[in-house]
Amino acid sequence: MADPLTVFVPLQHAHRFLPYVGVVEQAGGQVDFVDIQDTKKRRAALARATAGAVGLDPFGADDFAIAPHLRAIITCTTGVDPIDLEAATEHGVMVGNTPDLCIEEVADHTLMFLLSCYRRLPRTVYQARSQAPTRDGAIDVSDHWPRLRSQVAGLLGFGNIARAVATRCQAFGLRVIAHDPYVNPSLAEKLNVELVDFDDVLAAADYLCVHLPLNPETRHCLNAEAFARMKPTAFVINTARGPIIDEPALVAALKAGQIAGAGLDVTEIEPIAQDNPLLQIPDALLTPHSAGYSQEASRWGPESALRCAAAVIQGGRPRSVQNPAVLERLKA
Repeated sequence: MADPLTVFVPLQHAHRFLPYVGVVEQAGGQVDFVDIQDTKKRRAALARATAGAVGLDPFGADDFAIAPHLRAIITCTTGVDPIDLEAATEHGVMVGNTPDLCIEEVADHTLMFLLSCYRRLPRTVYQARSQAPTRDGAIDVSDHWPRLRSQVAGLLGFGNIARAVATRCQAFGLRVIAHDPYVNPSLAEKLNVELVDFDDVLAAADYLCVHLPLNPETRHCLNAEAFARMKPTAFVINTARGPIIDEPALVAALKAGQIAGAGLDVTEIEPIAQDNPLLQIPDALLTPHSAGYSQEASRWGPESALRCAAAVIQGGRPRSVQNPAVLERLKA
């Protein structure tokens, strides 16, 4: 008979999760580290597990179909985009995440990009690849380059990270607007942030900061049409998920001068390829999906995921269920 108290963890994440297995053991369960790249071992683990604690690992309908005891999969990240939420819901599997992970880190990284774009650091870094940077190489007197104070930071999304970005931007004197049709307007009002339509945030932003989850609604929502609505002096900053931006459209907009520059921690394909055209654009600054890292965040993600898994094996649920429709299904 399958053990209903097993929590599986992908073997490649073992070094991060191992310090916290006691959380599950104290709840009466056991943690199995499984090579999920091995089909046979993956199927065996899913067949016996009550919960999974994972990273950015893909799980789809075929996985849930062979997991009769599985009640939840919890990621040690904020994103759950590699998991088929619809299939999980159909099979009664809750999908949880770590909603309070790396809020400060990603907000700081976003502000770093914003200040870098403001001070034209991307072109200085680009110049320094081949020669000592020069003042003339950094400063083009024909550029639109006003002081930062009173410029507009436009936020796409107004979740935890975006709200942390808003307070940082306001400290630098920026006016902050946001687009998020799902947020309570009173929350934005409390933070002195104006909620606007999607087209309005595109048209008004001097710095457009992306803080959206990746889903069918948001994939490629920043496309050629969107860039055409932006100011030619505006910068795009993405510390969320790469496929939110149509990358060829972004490259075209940057090359044509349709927008002024970009700060990107994420790309459509990761790791970024050496021949990616973004690397040849002087006013684009890229980092390797490192915005969320700190020692504290690296520890908390696995601990939180296993704490949620421990709650699940005791009959509870993850603290943040990303497919809430499953809860009604489980009641039935």
